[in-house]
Amino acid sequence: MNITTDLDQVSPDYNKPPEGYEWWYFDGISHDGEFSFVIIFYHENPFSTKKIKKLESDPLQTGAHPAISVSVYRNSKPVYYSFLEFKENAFHWDADQLSLKVENNSFRYDLKNNEFSYELYLDQQLPSGYELKGSITGKGPVTDSTLLSSESKDKHLWNLVLPALEFKADLNMKGKNGEEVIETEGLGYHDHNIGYEPMKESFKDWYWGRYHFKDFTLIYYLMEKHDDKQFEAWLIDRENRTVLEHFGEAELSYKSSNVFGLRSARKIDLKKPHVTVNINLKDKIDDGPFYQRFIGNSVINYRGQVYAAQGISEYIYPDYIYKKIFWPLVHMRLNYAEDATHWVQKSPLMYPWTW
Repeated sequence: MNITTDLDQVSPDYNKPPEGYEWWYFDGISHDGEFSFVIIFYHENPFSTKKIKKLESDPLQTGAHPAISVSVYRNSKPVYYSFLEFKENAFHWDADQLSLKVENNSFRYDLKNNEFSYELYLDQQLPSGYELKGSITGKGPVTDSTLLSSESKDKHLWNLVLPALEFKADLNMKGKNGEEVIETEGLGYHDHNIGYEPMKESFKDWYWGRYHFKDFTLIYYLMEKHDDKQFEAWLIDRENRTVLEHFGEAELSYKSSNVFGLRSARKIDLKKPHVTVNINLKDKIDDGPFYQRFIGNSVINYRGQVYAAQGISEYIYPDYIYKKIFWPLVHMRLNYAEDATHWVQKSPLMYPWTW
């Protein structure tokens, strides 16, 4: 894993090989813990069965597969979900404005007075009749490019653009619970990932997550590669943007399998002589054949004091992306621009069953 916090590396890499992928990830949890979201813009969607099939028939095929996935949760339950893939010409990056647009959805960066911010705008109407329109803004102090860094020969770049940020959401939503207006604020996170080979070639599985405590943020990743393991975590002072603690070892326990045979740990422990971190992946909010997302609880015993926080954790087992037995399930969730809409996605009753 190549790790950076470099604001100069937020632009799309158009020189990725055909089997590469790229995404911009945004998340947040409201201060009261009731509302949370995860929004991902893709230049090359690594979960696209259309992309995989094209590469199988022509490894040198060209043409991007831009997409957007949106998940909105209330009290750890999904109330809105979409995964939309678009034609290549729907993707547009403006280098001068530092803005990205995919169809009617966009985000724009801004840098002022040592503060880096984004403004994200969504405008979606789904075949099920569900809708989402509005904006989310996020901001945080500029992070030094060397705050979190690691160089390797790996073909994956993880750029933690804003490890911790404050967000405000103003959304009009028609979802599982009917029509509602969401006006809230809280703490969030934003990163940018680029892969130069299929994920399954880079690693076997990957745990990662972030937990915002009162004055500091915990970010971790635990990656099992094909020939070794890479475990790292950082405790970051949000005000001073410095690393308070670095962890190089982790213990995983309480592994369990879902109905698809995906097996992941539900408890993660990080330890050093004067600090212990316990992460419990409490509520499973996305559960698929190759990917899981959790709302978790973390407790830190640090310098004689105990801190607690709620956060988002994720797990992926990329080899299962290529198991075609799971593809019918993918097609129920992922809407392809050039294909007929799956009948499940047209049903406001059946579609939430796939979330």
